[in-house]
Amino acid sequence: MAKIIIIGGGFAGLTSAVQLAQNNIKVKLLEASPKLGGRAYSLSIPKHDDMIDNGQHILMGCYKETFKFLEIIKSKHNLDFQKKLKVDFVERGGRSFLLESGSIFYPFNLLSAILKYNAFGIRNRLRALSVMLSLPFTNTKKIESLTVSEWLGKKKQNNSTITKLWEIIAIGTMNTTLDKASALMFVDILRQIFLSGNKASTIVLPAKDLSAVYCEQAKDFLEKNNCEVITSEQVVSLESDGKKIIKVKTDKHTYENFDYVISSIPPYSLAKILPAELQTQFDNIKFEYSPILNIHIWLKDNPFTEKFCGLIDSKIHWIFNHGKHISLVTSSAEELIDLPPEEIIEIACKELEEYFPVFNKDLVTDYKIIKEKRATFIPSVENTKSRLKLPQSISNLFFAGDWTNTGLPSTIEGAVKSGFTAAENTLKQQ
Repeated sequence: MAKIIIIGGGFAGLTSAVQLAQNNIKVKLLEASPKLGGRAYSLSIPKHDDMIDNGQHILMGCYKETFKFLEIIKSKHNLDFQKKLKVDFVERGGRSFLLESGSIFYPFNLLSAILKYNAFGIRNRLRALSVMLSLPFTNTKKIESLTVSEWLGKKKQNNSTITKLWEIIAIGTMNTTLDKASALMFVDILRQIFLSGNKASTIVLPAKDLSAVYCEQAKDFLEKNNCEVITSEQVVSLESDGKKIIKVKTDKHTYENFDYVISSIPPYSLAKILPAELQTQFDNIKFEYSPILNIHIWLKDNPFTEKFCGLIDSKIHWIFNHGKHISLVTSSAEELIDLPPEEIIEIACKELEEYFPVFNKDLVTDYKIIKEKRATFIPSVENTKSRLKLPQSISNLFFAGDWTNTGLPSTIEGAVKSGFTAAENTLKQQ
């Protein structure tokens, strides 16, 4: 029976481990931090008797790989599925607009959602609809060097359709601005959301904190299948004989009794532990990163009734209602990420007051700000090309992570897909 070491305990590493364990492979998973979860984890706030996630993660009905992973570890029931696409978007002043699929059959129900979305006039709705209708026929070769901004310009989209629809979707899914994001990837995203089935466009949210949804369940699954899950142990180097990895050195042990290694850590961490002969190959893989800002706010009384909504043309992109508290998310948060907490909360409260007349900053009793400065890689044209350059000269070393060549942006679905791929590539070597 093969023995495999997996480096990293986020979505990618846990997915690889679970898939291998399912196939009766002995896995040892090494995670440097005291907790599993990588960049998607939960933390306890004892003074509020509350658990919060480092950031609110939105899943979608098209996340087939993620649902497969959660089914294996028996945790899919911990998700809250929409029956149909329904999202409220709010503009400054408090007026809201509903993007909601109709009751007619797919795909016309999704097209009707655009036609009924009255954040802009009927002419602009028809403009937006023309983009949707062109998706099946878009020649990807012709757009692979374009940014989203350039592509939307060619599609005759104006400031209104961009600000009130396309920008919301693009920044929410790609965590970067339209002038940086790859048009090719955006088209692929739109196809997956709107053209891959009736449920693909629905929003799916964790019903529990992320650690309970997947970290604990995956750990239990692995341990029941005679695999080891080791936290607080950092891999410091990989040694090779020129053809294979022969030693995995950590800050506590040296491992030699293994057949394969799967690394699921980010490229900036991976570069520090690679053997010398791979360092030069990795020098060609350069990624730029984009931050996400998460603000958790506890209130005297919670005036919000919706589970979540999007904000149009705001410094805050999404608000999520957790009952005890609300959480705010700003993607591509370069403008805010380096500000001190007291300035960030002032800006957040001002935005909330301008968008929601029911909100007053005097309702705030406490807050916690979580900054993820390298939350995701920027899916630019150049970064997309970098994903194709993974070195393959070491026969028993495989890579997983949302940054690998999944064809997806830096999302949970991309991480899980990469984890399955790395596991399957390893199984093919058996």
